[in-house]
Amino acid sequence: MGSTKKYDVLVIGCGLMGAALARTLAGRGYSVAAWNRSPERALALADSGVSPVVSLDEAVPASRICIACTNNYESTRSALQPVTAWGSTTLVNLGSGSADEAEDMARWAGERGASYLDGLIASYPSGIGSPQGMVLVSGPADLWEEHRDVFMSLGGASQHVSDEVRGAGVLEASMIGAFFVAALGAYVEAATYAIDQGLSPRALASTAAQAIALLEEVTPETATAIALDSHETDQATLKTFAEGARATLATMRAAGHRGRLIGAAVENLDLAEQAGLADLAFSAQSKVLTRPDTQ
Repeated sequence: MGSTKKYDVLVIGCGLMGAALARTLAGRGYSVAAWNRSPERALALADSGVSPVVSLDEAVPASRICIACTNNYESTRSALQPVTAWGSTTLVNLGSGSADEAEDMARWAGERGASYLDGLIASYPSGIGSPQGMVLVSGPADLWEEHRDVFMSLGGASQHVSDEVRGAGVLEASMIGAFFVAALGAYVEAATYAIDQGLSPRALASTAAQAIALLEEVTPETATAIALDSHETDQATLKTFAEGARATLATMRAAGHRGRLIGAAVENLDLAEQAGLADLAFSAQSKVLTRPDTQ
């Protein structure tokens, strides 16, 4: 806040997440404008103190920061194509995409004289504005500092993760895509089997909480082991995990369940054992997870 521009923030894209961003910022006292390809979605935010706009060519240079929350990078570029002057407005893309697309977007913005940050929303819409809400931002640190107040208003856990603009995209692919989506899918797979076997959701709760607590404990040391390529252990060897995973897969399939995610885990563990890593820690399988043709 404190900007001489007409709007503190312009939000592009008023779906569930974009609407949550706009409402939260307006509720925190920011002057917020919103644009959507279907104008009625932006108009629906007027009661929350958000100003619907029709012309991005006028609204972008009138805003301190422009936050795009569309389906993909191409949708963002398409929406912003008519903008003829950026002035000192910073563009931030919070839509889904890859690290390479983030770099392409930064070049696209630079060609138009715009400053650029890339970002990742690691929360549901209901978490926006909460102490646990998280927006992860990558790009020039000075731009992050300039707009830190906006990001921290969107979530108390928000942070700058990399000076490289591709950083947020790497985290999206790794921690949200490969980890969170796969982990939640594994829970659905596991809970479906357990409930099919007669257990109630309540019966699963305490064990699931313990498993999540264990993940919270071991994930930092696992990342360190991978980074240092140091996989010695005096706790549980990869072989121990592999034997347990194979038994689990056999049990689930005998009960008529596909077990695709635990099956994929078994495949990775089998590859690691075949590579002679059985007596090392679970993290040692990282040594066989890249394709030979990419090494």
